[in-house]
Amino acid sequence: MRIKKSLSKIVNFDDKESRYIYRIVENSIRNRQAFGIEIERQDFEEGEVINLERDIVDIVASNQRKAEDILMLLFNNLVSPIHLVDIVGEYADLCVNDFGV
Repeated sequence: MRIKKSLSKIVNFDDKESRYIYRIVENSIRNRQAFGIEIERQDFEEGEVINLERDIVDIVASNQRKAEDILMLLFNNLVSPIHLVDIVGEYADLCVNDFGV
């Protein structure tokens, strides 16, 4: 797995700061290029990490441009790691069918 693109955003809620990191990762499935998406959220209190959430969907697209479109959708809507599968699950199912997995 190789990171192809990374975006981050810092958001403040009450007395807590959260950093969201969105990544496109490149994989090889049956000798074909595939792209997945990972979201990580780091929660800070007084500059210290107090919580970390992360999830990844290994295959969401067979081309990087489509993966970038999905990444921007997630980034612009501040999707959290726990909702990643809910949002991209259908894309992943369609893409997995392309690979015959």
